[in-house]
Amino acid sequence: MTMPSNPENSEARPADGASQHADIDTSPPAVSWLQRIEDGLVGSLGIAALHVCLVNVVLRNVGEGHSLPASDEIQVYLIVWAIFLSLGVITANNRHIKADIFLNWFSPGLKRAALVLSAVLGLVFSMIMTYLGLQIALEAFEFGDMSSTSLRFPLWMYTAALPAGMALMSLRYALHLARLVGRPGGAHA
Repeated sequence: MTMPSNPENSEARPADGASQHADIDTSPPAVSWLQRIEDGLVGSLGIAALHVCLVNVVLRNVGEGHSLPASDEIQVYLIVWAIFLSLGVITANNRHIKADIFLNWFSPGLKRAALVLSAVLGLVFSMIMTYLGLQIALEAFEFGDMSSTSLRFPLWMYTAALPAGMALMSLRYALHLARLVGRPGGAHA
């Protein structure tokens, strides 16, 4: 099949209406279990941040001087953790920002090679970030770094969000890469 010169042409899309890229391997029970845990944690952290904000707004409107101490800091910590823990989910669902406009024009073999290269680069990047983030979190722990607010929150708990999220992202890239190279034709080549 020759590819059309117009990317908006319907012939450039798969005939079965499937997306251009299949979701990253979420079919095995252990991976589905991990997906549910990630979804639950991210959702719970987001809801907790929303509740802290809501309670703080209500307290501020009740009377002057009434508010939760360090509520803004607590909200930031909850949201940062939610964002970093969502990296695994985003990777599993192939929802990263990417420039894949030309991928649809590649032959199946070249498309598969590009997907493998992308997964390898994503895995290497996320593993490096996991390592560096772990070093930062360990340093904050060893030095006993605390936030400067009245909460005096241990900063290692805050900085640990980076290696935790990147480790989940590494796992998902490794599963995706195994799927691409483990099956003839890859995930959706």
